[in-house]
Parts: sequence; C-alpha cells; structure tokens
Amino acid sequence: AYRLILTAPGLTDAQRADCALILANASGPDGMVAGQVLDTLHHPSAQDELTEVHHLKTGAMIAGACMLGVGAAGGSEAARKAAETYGYQLGLAFQIRDDMLDVIGNADEFGKPIGSDKDEGKVTYVDRLGLDDCGKLVHELTERAVSAVSDLDRDGFLTALAESLTERTK
Repeated sequence: AYRLILTAPGLTDAQRADCALILANASGPDGMVAGQVLDTLHHPSAQDELTEVHHLKTGAMIAGACMLGVGAAGGSEAARKAAETYGYQLGLAFQIRDDMLDVIGNADEFGKPIGSDKDEGKVTYVDRLGLDDCGKLVHELTERAVSAVSDLDRDGFLTALAESLTERTK
C-alpha cells in the first residue's frame, strides 16, 4: 500500500506524503495495531472497550481509506474531517453488523462458521446489547455517517454504500 501511494502517478510529492501519513496513522500503533493489541491481550468485554477496539481496528482502516481519497484529491480540511467521521461511523456499524452475522448469518454466505466469536470466548456487541438494539445502533451509526458527508455526496454513492452495509449478509 505504501509503495502504491508513494509512486502514484498524478499526485504531487506533498499529496503522496500526506496519503502515506494517513495510512501510517490508520494502520500503525495509533490505529489498527493498537486495536489488535487491545483485542488480543486485554480481551475487551465492556461496551466502551468494544467500541474502542472497533474504533481503532475497523474504524481506523475505513476512516483512513476515506481520508486517502480526500488526501489524493487535495481536498479541504473540512472534507477530510467529514470523510473521517463517515469512516469511523461506518466502521463501527460494519463491525456491529459483523457481530450480528456471527449469530444470525448463513455460514456459507458469511464465509466463516456461525458462532465462532462465542466459541472463541469473545464478547461482542450482541452480548452487550442484543440483536434488536444492535440493529438499531447499526442504522443510527449509518445515519451519522451519511449525515457527515451529505454536502459531499453529490451523486449519492456514499449514502448508497453506507446503507447497503446495514443489511449485508457477508
């Protein structure tokens, strides 16, 4: 990923450096790596701990991807902040939906055995909130994501993407 960013045609050196820093922050010790350490060494079980792990892992990577688009386009700080909020809200919604699918999904479609989180002793949002409240939270987070980019989403793609993830089955 870094090689692709640092050799991307059509970007200025400043845009390349900006994008490399976005990726480093999302994937490194302040992002995905930190989340993985918390997840594997501390076994989060309280809702705030689960939120922090998902924010650092899934959220950081999705927010980073969203901000990379803004960075590559040389977008404004306001656009970057909107993309970041969109990504973090979408990341948490995605992860909660993943927790739900581990309970209600179809193993062939989902791509992993149903109940694997419970089998591994992992505490999930479903354990903390139940399926109904998880579903409500996924929709609430998706609405927040869509709202964050409403001024930027001229063709509706970002809204459609976010909404499609609320009912995903894999």
